[in-house]
Amino acid sequence: MSEQILSPKMLGYWTEGNLREAPDDSGIYCVFRAAKDPETEEMDVQELLYVGEHRSARHGLQHDGHREKWLAFPQADEEIWYAVGLSGHANRERLAAAMINAHKPRFNSDSPYLERFPFDDTTVHIYGKKHKLQSIFNVERHD
Repeated sequence: MSEQILSPKMLGYWTEGNLREAPDDSGIYCVFRAAKDPETEEMDVQELLYVGEHRSARHGLQHDGHREKWLAFPQADEEIWYAVGLSGHANRERLAAAMINAHKPRFNSDSPYLERFPFDDTTVHIYGKKHKLQSIFNVERHD
């Protein structure tokens, strides 16, 4: 094993109404709480709620075991938005683990990756739709 740099492009945002248009490819998916920005009055990402991974990001979003929790979370005038970062099978779990370890999303509270990172040191450089995500971060191995 060795140190690795992962650079996913975050695609999105999708809502429940257009989730069927999300990529059906291997990758990670992020679930966000969106609300009106007080300054612009436009809907925008406010908080990362969850990170998951699946060989089909869309399928993962539609069938994740935490789905009911995140759909029940928004208050009035808030929405759930989704973003997808494509990643091949070889790095998908490592990327999701790094995202969970670095961002500590609310609905990943049962993830073993919150406090441990069983992969070699990993640097993640996110580009694309990255609101409320760290653009560049490093996660060190911690078994």
